[in-house]
Amino acid sequence: MGVVRNQATFNTIISFAGLFLGALNILFLYRIYFTLEEFGLVNLLVSITLVFSQISALGTVNTIIRFFPFFETKDNIHHGFVNWVTLISLIGFALLTLFYILFRPAIESAFIENSPIYIEYYYVIIPLAGFTLLFNLFEAIARAIHRTVYSAFLKDVLLRLLTTAGILLVGFKMITFDDFVLFFVFINFLIALLVFLQLAFSGRLKFNLDFTSIPFPKVKEFFGYGLFSLLAFSAYYITLNMYRIMIGSLVSIDIVGIYSIFLFVATVIAFPTRAISRIIVPIIADAWKKNDTEKIHSLYKKTSLIQLILALWIFIGIWANEHNILTVLNKPEYYGYFNIFIFLGISFLIDATGSINSDILSTSVKFKFDTLFNILFLFTGVLLNFIFIPVYGGVGAAVATAVAMFVFNIGKWFYIKHQFGMQPFGIKHIYVVAIGVITVLVGINLPIIGNFIVDVLYRSILVTILFIGSIYLFKFSDDLNDYVSLLLVKAKLKR
Repeated sequence: MGVVRNQATFNTIISFAGLFLGALNILFLYRIYFTLEEFGLVNLLVSITLVFSQISALGTVNTIIRFFPFFETKDNIHHGFVNWVTLISLIGFALLTLFYILFRPAIESAFIENSPIYIEYYYVIIPLAGFTLLFNLFEAIARAIHRTVYSAFLKDVLLRLLTTAGILLVGFKMITFDDFVLFFVFINFLIALLVFLQLAFSGRLKFNLDFTSIPFPKVKEFFGYGLFSLLAFSAYYITLNMYRIMIGSLVSIDIVGIYSIFLFVATVIAFPTRAISRIIVPIIADAWKKNDTEKIHSLYKKTSLIQLILALWIFIGIWANEHNILTVLNKPEYYGYFNIFIFLGISFLIDATGSINSDILSTSVKFKFDTLFNILFLFTGVLLNFIFIPVYGGVGAAVATAVAMFVFNIGKWFYIKHQFGMQPFGIKHIYVVAIGVITVLVGINLPIIGNFIVDVLYRSILVTILFIGSIYLFKFSDDLNDYVSLLLVKAKLKR
């Protein structure tokens, strides 16, 4: 876990810097300078863009992670592998763009009643999705050559920092909302360009137009993997973004904005998990190549426990500060919707505890089963959305997320246990959850102090001491104990 821990630390720092900027934008600036309809539109455009870019990639992002170790060469041309995955992605994007243009009347009809403003920005999706696709493609190559920190900085920090600038330009009446949308498209182009330049100057990749070094049967093999990966990962991301899209279609674009607020707050829970995943996927792929199942099993168990601890700690801290978050939002539209966060938070807790199950499956010879589980996730989520959203609105979408996430993870857990003899759970997981439940009950019942800053600090510090302190005291996680001990030594509180 040494390499994972070191790189994950840098990625986690970057992620939390991005979190700060995201919180500044979503909890403050958007709320102050944009109408709820405009904020809802931005989030709807982002959700549709993510779905568009995932489908048009035709699974090449995961193809890169899975197959790059087999094509890597010392001359850094890598048998033209990058050429093929780039070509496949561009073909997928061209086909989906054609579909999006030809079927505009049918797509518009789904939004014309509850979210008519989306129709005005229909074609913005095409360039925005194109630049998102390119960034995802280049980021995957950077991950494959173990250059993860810079692309994480671009996505989590620079993009959000430039978004902050765009919102402020709107706030100071220097540009209009229409100008902001175009600016948002431009900054997505910029980060795609910057990660491409990193690759170009990394010395690990040389670009050429050679498509002959890889035999066509081998191209068919990784293209076939990409199609299965498309179903798997597109199904997963479509499901996560479908909720906002369906809310926009079935309820209203204002509720999209409210749901997006609490989704952002809940997404904080997944930040450590995502930071670890960025580093660990290439390591798992390499371990499968060497048939080192003991290493994979060890990573599976360790990441599950540490991700549960970190995710639960963040979840508890946010829930204990419910009234403070609603005070920050300071709009009556958000009151009564905090349950959206609770159910979304539970879904992220479930996914974090499931650990690297998707990564294990998607990089193994049984990758097709990862596709099946993700399709199950898609159909379960969409079905539950149709049931719950019309009745419960945004809260219904959050409930659907939690239930679908549980079905998704329990299915993968059972399959990996049966097929590979690996499972991450132990008695320590139960102890951690028990401590978490006690800490939540304490945190939400703490007396409210009149001063906002003091109240946030004392709640956060107390639940941290109770939760992390208990886990440290009982030595449930070696990784956590090593890290906390190091901090205590640096603070001269321990020898």
